[in-house]
Amino acid sequence: ETLVGYTGGTRPNPTYESICGGDGHTEALKVQWDPEKTSYAAMLDVFWENVDVYSYAEPQYKSAVWYHDEEQKAAIDASIEEQHQQRTHPFKLCVKPAVEFWPAEEYHQKFFAKGRRV
Repeated sequence: ETLVGYTGGTRPNPTYESICGGDGHTEALKVQWDPEKTSYAAMLDVFWENVDVYSYAEPQYKSAVWYHDEEQKAAIDASIEEQHQQRTHPFKLCVKPAVEFWPAEEYHQKFFAKGRRV
């Protein structure tokens, strides 16, 4: 299960307009999964298949991962090292401890499933 939202800033109840205005939040995807069925390492593999770490877009769209405990942080660090060895160009990925996550407006949820395009 996924939920689009905002995290990483200090403003409570951010909106798409406020993050575009530079309030410090990043647009993010919260993923709920069953660790009994899928490992965190496997989830990181899915992340790498879908993220563009070469796009240095506006701060609200930066490539980032937020971890919830030191075990996740260690898995992220190992995964980054593996990616650095596999890729020929340097990349940027922001890794930070998880902070409050704010759900985005309804029109951002299931964006592509609604037939919208970027």
